[in-house]
Amino acid sequence: MAASAILLGAGGSAIAHPSGEFGPPTARLSADGRTVTIELAAPPDDAAAIGTAIGLLPEGSMEAFLLEDEDAQPTEEEIRELSASPELRAYLLEHVEVRQDGQGCAGEARPGEDFLADGAELTFTCGAPVEVVDVRITVLHDVDPRYATFGLDGSRWTVLFTVAQPEHPWDASAAASGPGLAALLAIVGGVLLVLGVFGWLLVGRRRPSCEARRRPDPRASSAGHNQDAVEFEPHRARPHPTRSCNESTDASRSAGP
Repeated sequence: MAASAILLGAGGSAIAHPSGEFGPPTARLSADGRTVTIELAAPPDDAAAIGTAIGLLPEGSMEAFLLEDEDAQPTEEEIRELSASPELRAYLLEHVEVRQDGQGCAGEARPGEDFLADGAELTFTCGAPVEVVDVRITVLHDVDPRYATFGLDGSRWTVLFTVAQPEHPWDASAAASGPGLAALLAIVGGVLLVLGVFGWLLVGRRRPSCEARRRPDPRASSAGHNQDAVEFEPHRARPHPTRSCNESTDASRSAGP
């Protein structure tokens, strides 16, 4: 991302342009029984911003990813320490919440070994089987109020968790019963494939080859004629010029010895 994608925040410190070239953070929701699982992922510059906000990555780590300055990016050791830290788990549980009927569901955060690349998995155990719950996500809102997290569950449900609207209801039963995006794409692809094959067969049946149209006419043979009977199709406008059967035959003859 170009340097113009970096803005000056409060106190003159550089901050990432929210939802820039790498896209916004994402939260993928699923449910099983009484448990809600949220797979949280963020571009490396945004994940580094979290590490800097909790004091575990040096200042400028976020800008180093934006400017692709590998020398200034956090070291592998610094990333491992961030990923395994209780401070990161506490930050995630503070900024990602699930409530059922007004009661908070007990949460647990498990960042990947490389949080910047793998994100984190959060699970919330509620008091009853999950149907409709309220999900609140404020990740990075403390860094820049323009940040938003894109929420999805594999169905048609998609939302944005913003500063203005950080909380949304989520119907787990609708997500479980509705067709996922992959299934919809597979259905559409199958229909298009069938239509394409049918169209190809239809064109093939309606436009026989030159050899088929030049077969000897039995009636001509019985009348004592030796030449082949040739059917000529009426002229039809075509989008691109193509040679007729006779033109192809004349071209082959002229190319011969």
